[in-house]
Amino acid sequence: MMRGTVLLVSIIVAGGVRSSLEAQKAPPSSTQHPAQPATQPPAAQPTATAPANPQPVTPQSTRPASTPAAAPSYTAGLAMAAYAGSTQQEALDYAARLGRMLDSTIVTLVSTFRNTSGQPMIGASSPASLSQRERDRWTRCRNVYWDLTTYASAMDPLRQALGSDPALQRAVADLDSAFDRSVATVECDNVASMIDAPDRWTPWADQYESAARHFYRDFYAQVRDVHEKDRALVNELNRFLGSGHRVTPPPALPPNPPFAGAAPG
Repeated sequence: MMRGTVLLVSIIVAGGVRSSLEAQKAPPSSTQHPAQPATQPPAAQPTATAPANPQPVTPQSTRPASTPAAAPSYTAGLAMAAYAGSTQQEALDYAARLGRMLDSTIVTLVSTFRNTSGQPMIGASSPASLSQRERDRWTRCRNVYWDLTTYASAMDPLRQALGSDPALQRAVADLDSAFDRSVATVECDNVASMIDAPDRWTPWADQYESAARHFYRDFYAQVRDVHEKDRALVNELNRFLGSGHRVTPPPALPPNPPFAGAAPG
């Protein structure tokens, strides 16, 4: 009797264990994540790499090192077309044209502000506070500014095309550096934008006064420096140009700005 009892208990226990194992069997493979090899590291995620030489965000400093800028959206008709030659003589002729046109462009910019006060308009609180003549002046200034950026963009391709004469290379490098230092003219674009879209500039009066004051304080000395380096480049170019291609060196700009009341010399 005891042996029968033990057998019955064993059958019950075995059945319970089987039921428990069946309840714990793995779900269908379609519901499982595929197993990853234990020795395979997780795939590396791509990371952004910062530029080796980050550049400040200004029109001149962001110009490509070897590709001239496209024609600007705003222009006074004085933009410099990109160099497209393939010989040194073509490079020399292009540089001669650049020298003449750069003189004209800077003279145009200076003339735009001749006999002005050289100061922001006191109390201007919106574009409506400025006269139509003043608004037109800043629009003209913006157009000339964007034309000037095409000359700055031409420097590196020109330097590479002109050959290895040390004095000529130095003249191009000096003009390029002068462009880099000429930063006040960007305020022409800023003030013209304030006039066109005043809601984007808050507080308008403070932004206008700051931008206009910066321009009036610094622009003339900076563009005069560019003009002096342009005159030096023309002088170097004339050593390589034939008699029918030589450029008459532009006359120097007066040392003082063109504002009303300023001495001309």
